[in-house]
Amino acid sequence: MIDKKTFKKTISAPFEKAGFVKKGQSWYLDGKDAVIVTNLQKCDWGEYYFINIGIWLKAFGDESFPQYNRCPLYYRLEKIFPQQSELILEGCSLEYNNIDKLTELSGFIEIQVIPFLQELTDADKLRELMAQGVLESGFVRLDAKWFLA
Repeated sequence: MIDKKTFKKTISAPFEKAGFVKKGQSWYLDGKDAVIVTNLQKCDWGEYYFINIGIWLKAFGDESFPQYNRCPLYYRLEKIFPQQSELILEGCSLEYNNIDKLTELSGFIEIQVIPFLQELTDADKLRELMAQGVLESGFVRLDAKWFLA
């Protein structure tokens, strides 16, 4: 079994390297039109973590450190990247006991997830991704849908 400290340190590394600010179990990226929140959530029923993504639209108010589930848009990482859901799910399982999967997940976060999240700080990019249906697989408040339409 992978210990929690190793898991959190490995997941945290690419976010910290990219300049995200850590607060509690979350990392924040303050951009032009949005604050991106990446959050680790422990599963209540096992040794598993979820990676949540929240998008706080600055047009809705000034929030430096919003909770991911208070954001007008929020998602589970595997819903945004369904083609990598197996890697995400296996890498987030402490019971899976595979440091190689965790390392692979950390690399995926650094190479693909972080550049994607950096793009989400721009309202025009958010509108484009909404129109393409990329951001339909999570929670999107009605006022956010209207704003991004």
